[in-house]
Amino acid sequence: MITPYLYSNQEVNTSYPLDRLTIKLRDVEKMKSTSDWNIPQQHTSSYVFVMVTGGEALLTLDRGSIHIHAQGVYSCVPESTFGLTSFGDEGAEVTIVRFDLYQELHDDPDTLHVVKDTPVFRSGKELAVSPTVQLSFMCEGIHNMWHSGRAMGHFQAHVQFLQLLASLTEASPPLKEDSQMLIQRTKDYIDEHSNENLTVEHLAGMAGLSPKYYVDLFKRRYGMSTTDYISSLRMNRAKQLMAGTEMRLRDIAHQVGYQDEFYFSRKFKKAMGISPSIYMNSRRRKIAAYHIAITGHLLALNMIPYAAPLHPKWTSYYYRMYGKDIPVHLSAYRIDMEWQSKIQALQEHQPDLIISYDHLRPEEKEMLEDIAPVHYLTFSDHNWRSQLQTLAEHLGAQQDAKSWLETYDHKAEQVKMMMQQKLGNEKVIVVRLLKHQFTRYCSPSMLEVLYGDLAVKPAHTSEEGEIYNEPITLEQLDEMQTDWIFLMVCQESETLSFWEDVQKTSLWQNIKSVQNNRLFIITADPWLENSPLANERILDDLMDRYR
Repeated sequence: MITPYLYSNQEVNTSYPLDRLTIKLRDVEKMKSTSDWNIPQQHTSSYVFVMVTGGEALLTLDRGSIHIHAQGVYSCVPESTFGLTSFGDEGAEVTIVRFDLYQELHDDPDTLHVVKDTPVFRSGKELAVSPTVQLSFMCEGIHNMWHSGRAMGHFQAHVQFLQLLASLTEASPPLKEDSQMLIQRTKDYIDEHSNENLTVEHLAGMAGLSPKYYVDLFKRRYGMSTTDYISSLRMNRAKQLMAGTEMRLRDIAHQVGYQDEFYFSRKFKKAMGISPSIYMNSRRRKIAAYHIAITGHLLALNMIPYAAPLHPKWTSYYYRMYGKDIPVHLSAYRIDMEWQSKIQALQEHQPDLIISYDHLRPEEKEMLEDIAPVHYLTFSDHNWRSQLQTLAEHLGAQQDAKSWLETYDHKAEQVKMMMQQKLGNEKVIVVRLLKHQFTRYCSPSMLEVLYGDLAVKPAHTSEEGEIYNEPITLEQLDEMQTDWIFLMVCQESETLSFWEDVQKTSLWQNIKSVQNNRLFIITADPWLENSPLANERILDDLMDRYR
């Protein structure tokens, strides 16, 4: 017999309340979308977990809304409403799990009571996710098992869900009710008063929390510490003043919240990688980067371009890190497919100098040279070091190039030693998946960084030359018996759908590298760009993976 029951706080073991509950998994749904999607507001009679494994979204609960983010788990209670809307241009990847809770009471052990309310899961509460919990992997496993069609599929999905629940409830103390609202209120206050003397103690007092607990909650919700958030607001305001006014550096420092201009200069250089004076000069000399990789060359020379190709998907790193600092955003959609719009934007904004690769259409080249002087880099020269030095000489930034290359080489040596310890004599093949086709793949960055600077041993050499893109079947990949696979999955819907199906096949699961968990997922950005900054990010990517 099952009857409804509302929990009271006195009747639950607050340390491990799940020990007294019976859990029934009802449904598992997975959504992937790049942008402009939504789940209409709907009523739920069960508990709902919204688990975000990529991107951002807006979760609407009854009449309130919450900005939710990757590696976040959010709960909705029975007899409430919820809906989801994409946030930003990159969309989100979300797994939605519906489940019911029951409890057997001491005075009536023959009856299971439906639990409609519990302090464990409050509507809109974010559950703590331990850094050791592989949320994306666990959600994928639960979803795949639930929809596998196997005789024990639902049971095994239920077991995996219980394991996830245990990880979530034991990760850290749950958030207090209304703490999300209190943290949001202090953030709003910071947004309005970032130029004032703000302390953690003062902000924690506003929220009625201890400073340590406040700092933990703030970082968990916004992905950065309170002090880093305040600094970012101040730096962004300072950059606006540098670009739009003739104010002196000392006055800018005072206006954004720093009484000591030298301390401000150190903070600015730490945040931006360049001094305030260099930043201001780079904004006054209007240099346009005509191609995406040119941006990576200019930034390595401590020069922020006046114009550059920017797009939240195709150049996500530059868009996120420098989108507010680059005044003119050129088209970055489908590389070189919208060159007329780039020409039109440059004609309108009149840069002082344009940096471009030399592989242009005659008409495009003629129109570009009518706008401003153009300095060309050789597109067929895959040696990014020589390209950087050539550009530095033209711009009078030889010392910047020298310093940057010294820093890069030091980091590359560290990563090389790390990978030699991890890989030894084992070999690597890079595989790319586009639409329904796998290819053995080597880009200029892979040649220069992976097989060059890091001396990784390739599992394949091609008759096409050092740069290649050769079709390969899964059967052929299996026959290679390679030690490691570095896999690049193109991020468009047809490819992603095919990739999801491939992972379920026994052919894929039986490949040596897959069985041995030696599959490393890489992304087009930065692995296809071949600029100084992109190649440094490849080093960072590998260092994070193998440290």
